[in-house]
Parts: sequence; C-alpha cells; structure tokens
Amino acid sequence: MTPGLLNLFFRIKPPDSGRGPAKPEKFVFSSCAERRTPNAERHSKPLLLALLAPCLILVSLLGTGTPAALALTLEEEQKLGEQVVREVEAKFTVIRDPLLLNYLNRIGQEILQKTGSIPYPFRFYLLKDPQLNAFSVPGGHIFVTTGIVEVMDSEGELAGLLGHEIAHVTSRHIAKRMEREKKISLATMAAVLASIFAGDPRIATAVITSSMATGISLSLKYSREDEEEADNYGFKYMTRDGYNPEEMAVLLGKLRKWGGAFGSEAIPSYLLTHPGIGERIEHIEGLKKYYESQGPWDKASSPEFRRFQILLLAKYGNPQRARDRFRQWNSGPQAEFWVHYGLGWLNLRDNNFEGAIGEFEKALALKPYDPFVLRDLGQAFLVKGNLSLAVKNLSQAALVNPQDAIAAFYLGRAYLEQGNNSLALENFQRAVRLGTEGDEVFQYLGTAYGNLGELAQAHYNLGRYFQRRGETGKAVFHYKTALKYADRNPELKGTLEKEVKNLSSDKKKEEKPNPPEPETQPGPSWPLPPRPRS
Repeated sequence: MTPGLLNLFFRIKPPDSGRGPAKPEKFVFSSCAERRTPNAERHSKPLLLALLAPCLILVSLLGTGTPAALALTLEEEQKLGEQVVREVEAKFTVIRDPLLLNYLNRIGQEILQKTGSIPYPFRFYLLKDPQLNAFSVPGGHIFVTTGIVEVMDSEGELAGLLGHEIAHVTSRHIAKRMEREKKISLATMAAVLASIFAGDPRIATAVITSSMATGISLSLKYSREDEEEADNYGFKYMTRDGYNPEEMAVLLGKLRKWGGAFGSEAIPSYLLTHPGIGERIEHIEGLKKYYESQGPWDKASSPEFRRFQILLLAKYGNPQRARDRFRQWNSGPQAEFWVHYGLGWLNLRDNNFEGAIGEFEKALALKPYDPFVLRDLGQAFLVKGNLSLAVKNLSQAALVNPQDAIAAFYLGRAYLEQGNNSLALENFQRAVRLGTEGDEVFQYLGTAYGNLGELAQAHYNLGRYFQRRGETGKAVFHYKTALKYADRNPELKGTLEKEVKNLSSDKKKEEKPNPPEPETQPGPSWPLPPRPRS
C-alpha cells in the first residue's frame, strides 16, 4: 500500500495483445507477481511530500519488535491501524459530520459485500485537505480527502476509488511486506516522519537521501506489485456492484488534468516509481473491452452522491471554489435544484441566514417535499430565531423521513427554545434511538430533563455528553450528582455506579470540575447551550 496521489491510479492488466485469448466467463485476475513489463519501470510526476506521510507512519510502526520473518496477525494489524489513525487524527483535520460519514460508509459497505470474507470491521474517514488523495491502513481504515471528492462527478468514481483502497487492506499488503521492510530502522523512519509533519521538506529530503535510499526504493518496488493487485480487485469490486469502470478512467483523466499542480520537486528521484496516468487509463479501457460481456455496468449515480459532494464542499471546502463548482452545474431544473441547495449551505456557513433561507426556498420550489431541504430550511429558521417556521419545516421533514435523526435533533432544539420541554425531550430521545452520532444531543437531553425536574436523567445525560468529549472529571461529577437522585431507578443507579467506578480508576482523569450546581430544581434557569444569532 502506497498512499499518495498516484495511489489510486488503478493499474490493471489488460489481455496480452496479439494472442487473441478467449474471453473468460468470469473475472480471472492473475497474480501481480507473475510477470513484469517494461512499462512498469516508468517514473511518474513527482509525488507530494506530504502525501508520503501515511506510508511512512506505517513503515515506522512496523519496526516495533515483531520478528522480521513473520507477517502481522489480524490482531496486530488492527492494533497497528489504530496507532496510525491516532497519528492521522493528531496531524490532520478529520471531518466528523454524521450525514457525510453515513453516506461514505454506505458506499464502502456495499463495495465490501462484493469482496467475500472481511477480516475485521472497516471504517471510512474524511480528511479536510485540498490535495487529491486517498489512502488505506491495516485494520480496515480508509481515508478520503475533500480534494479528491471535489473533482468527482459520479458515485461510480467514488466506488472505484474505495474499491482500490479496500483491496489494499483485504489483500493484507502491509502484513505480507513485514519481512521485506526489515532493513529500515524505526529511528530513521521516525525522523523522516517527524520532519514531514513539521512541514519542512528540506529536512525530510536530507534524512531520506542520507539514510534511506536503498530501503525506501525496495519498499516502493514491492509496493508496485501491491498496487497492481489492488487495481485488479478494485476493478472487480466496482463492476460487481454494477458501476461502469469507464468512471475509473474518467477520474484518472481529471487527475491527469489537475494533479500536476500538486507535485513537489523535493522528492528524490528514486521515490518516483509509479507508472504514468495515461498508461493506466489505457489499461482500464483495455480491460473494460475485454470483460464487457459481463455487463451491463449501468448503475446510475444516486442523488445522495451529489448531496454528499455539495455538503462536503459547502461546509468544509474552499468557499469560492465551491461556489464556482455549483454554478458550473446550472443547466436544467435538476441541476438548478442542486445549485440553490449548495448556495444555501454556503450562505449558512457565512452566517447569512436570510440568503440561506432564500436559496433553500428556491430549491424547495423545485422539489417541494425534499426532506433534506425541509430540514435545512428549518435549521436556518432556527438559528435565525424564527422558531414557528423552524418547527413547521422540521416537522414536515420528520414526517417525510421519519428515520432522519438530524431532523429530530433540530426539531427538539426548536421546541426547547419555545419552552415546550416535553416535545423537545421526545425528539431528542428519538434522535438517540435513530443513531445520531453527535455529542450535543446528550447535552440538550440533559437540559430538557432538567427543565422537567428529572434531575437523575438530567445529570446522567450531561455526564454522557462530557464523557464522549473526553472531559472525564466533569463526567464523573455529573454521574455522582445523578446518583443522588437515582434511588427510585435501580437500573439507572447501577449504570451510574459502573460509570463512576470505571472513570474514577482512570489515571488520566482531568482536573476537578467547576463548583457544582445547586441541588435544587433548576427550572427555567437550567443551562441552555447558546445558539448563533444573525
């Protein structure tokens, strides 16, 4: 596995030219180690130095005392993957938006169903990064940047990318490379990793050049075989799911057009061991023709992909580039709907609530019962302070899509600000049942329970809120306070006692919380999280 821009360039073996082999009845991929071609030795454009960081994390963590002749066990792969995830989360901005992650995970899980047995659960991550990149790490962790999503135009492009990265993990490339990496020392790799994350390519290049030329060259030589195997299986996975592999070539064409701007002349020449994009496109086109009898590959791109892309760009991308991208789609009623939807979110991002409401209303005029626009329009009215219209639109969104946890959460907030604590509580509870991933829902649950005088549940949910945020001291305080009111609820009391015991034994407990609130019923003065206002 070699993360970086060219990590996803789908090099797939075409049929041997001139031999005219009969077309197989089903996919048959040869091992990537069976033969090598002269083209495999071509060098590509320079890779971004920063994109090597995840690869270097992996190699540096491999030298931790495991015997060189042994591959990683599945359990060791999972532990290694968790270490890498912690490094990535510490160094990059990880997007935790549940709506976006739910969609990305759904597409990833659909691809995984086509792979056969899965050694462990997979997780999919979004990184706020303009670079055109995706990479995978052992233990089932797949990372995708906002930059690569920005240039896509279809769900098939995303499926092809995820299939390639999933194949790296299911093929266990890192585990199988253990013995080959034994010449690279942990200290050297750690030095390079530190210099790269420090953002100084001169230091990184100096360390690599002086200490690692032989080792890294060997690593990438073998990883090219891994890349070819991942390309083969990535092609198979996406076509089994019905996506047209032509969309892989389309994505590569975009990367050839825009990827050069992301190169770095600081990379030593011996690191440039990837074949060119044009060659990869030819391979994909050849393989598509060879296996075309196994089609049709006619799975259409879903509206959810366009919504996913718009929200990702509007909320986390470059605002001006997002605005320009949306306006490129402005032809026909269907495209016009998405333009208004995207511009509405850009206005929300700028706290321009009037502008957001106007754009959402234009989108709603084109699709009157779209539950997402109803929900987002209701959210805009909520932050603007128009609670009656917020309740109206959020209620309609919940009626059209009763499984929308986010609509339930915001409807609860609108009722809470109206002073209708019973309906607020009902909707917060429904949001939790539907699986909302946000921490805030427990804070608002605590507020609603407190306003209703149910102090055991109020402090319990505030404890859950702080525990999920990693503020252990405050969580313990609220759990202990909840215990004072939980005598009539044995089940809750047992849960609280267990949580206090587990958290109190944590040696890394934070400092003591602020002085406790009075034990009297909070009533209307119970702390309500502030909302933004225009």
